[in-house]
Amino acid sequence: MGYQVSRINSEQPGQREAGEITMRSATLVQRIKSVLEQNDIIKVHVGCGPRILKDWINIDLKYTPYENYLKYYGDKYYPKEIIGDKSDLYIFDVTKRGLPLLDNSVNVIFHEDFIEHLDQKGQIIFLAEALRVLKKGAIHRINTPNLIISMRDDSNFLKGASGVYIDEWNKHKHLNVFTHSLLRELALLIGYSKVIFNGRDQSISKLIPIEYRPAPTSRCRSRHRNIFADLIK
Repeated sequence: MGYQVSRINSEQPGQREAGEITMRSATLVQRIKSVLEQNDIIKVHVGCGPRILKDWINIDLKYTPYENYLKYYGDKYYPKEIIGDKSDLYIFDVTKRGLPLLDNSVNVIFHEDFIEHLDQKGQIIFLAEALRVLKKGAIHRINTPNLIISMRDDSNFLKGASGVYIDEWNKHKHLNVFTHSLLRELALLIGYSKVIFNGRDQSISKLIPIEYRPAPTSRCRSRHRNIFADLIK
């Protein structure tokens, strides 16, 4: 009847799947291009989770409905004036594709409890990508757990291996946790001009939203157990 029958190998991606991936990538790039063209101030929020910020490029692996976390954030940390929606969310893995942004195009990069979930290679690549897209003098705001405080407060090294507080990695799923010295040395090596350590809501950038992490209600993680830093390009 003129038909040709052939077997498709299910282990190989088909043309439709490859086409869908290409289409999604093109759509993502077009959306970001549109934001760059329409806004003078470009703000990037990486690992946003449910707190999608209005007028930011919010990046994460999936969409998390905000309503599920209302009891945690409340109006103080997520007031109506900063609540974004799906149009402000960009779903992709920044560790695999980098930041689809132009060189020297971004005014600020912000993330809370994100970078410790990357391995060492991923952290260096991400810090370099962030430096590339930032404008000269722009701020990369980092809020991340402090390894020194975590180990000091919860470990008893005299007990050997059994005395090490391993929840920092096992429970919280952290891969590589910073100290002040390590973050400073790495940032300066990569090319940031200066690293300023301060505290929660003390960034030198006026663009940073009120900082939530570590959660104010957390008994095991007070604000003193996080590193708050402004990396300046």
